Amino acid sequence: MSQSATLYRISFDTFAQLKSSKEASFDRSSAKNQITFQGSFMGLEYLLSKGSDISAIDLLKEIFNPSRSLGEQEFGNLTPDEKFEFYKNGNIISYLDSTTISNLNIFLDKVSENAIQSRYDKTELNDKGIYPEVWHNDNSPDQAYNQRHILEDFKELKEIISQADKHGDYILVFVG
Repeated sequence: MSQSATLYRISFDTFAQLKSSKEASFDRSSAKNQITFQGSFMGLEYLLSKGSDISAIDLLKEIFNPSRSLGEQEFGNLTPDEKFEFYKNGNIISYLDSTTISNLNIFLDKVSENAIQSRYDKTELNDKGIYPEVWHNDNSPDQAYNQRHILEDFKELKEIISQADKHGDYILVFVG
């Protein structure tokens, strides 16, 4: 099983309820929609960051590694193993707020599918150690970790960010 990142788009009201709750727990059925990036999210982040300035890179890191979270811990100071344990136990929920979503939407709106296609290089991704380090050029529908896979995920990322921005929603982020 590969690492994945799941984004859940929720309404402001649902977010406010989560925020006011004493315990950070999330009922997935309250999400307006969701998208799971199965094994590809690090490659997508890498390709989006490629050639970007430091402020854009910092913004893009927020997608799958948000600096904001609900829960009692100071999330930014935890090791990856500690973060996973808190995720697993439901003690921390990372999220993207409306301002971050709006900024991401502006950025992503300027990135075309052609730009992602031209940035994709299986050798570079594998040599740089971008998970899962099995990138290849076989773009047939039954294959993952290729340019087609990245492009499909890119389109879905743009869509969920765009919809969240349009409706003033928040996005909860779970990586594991």
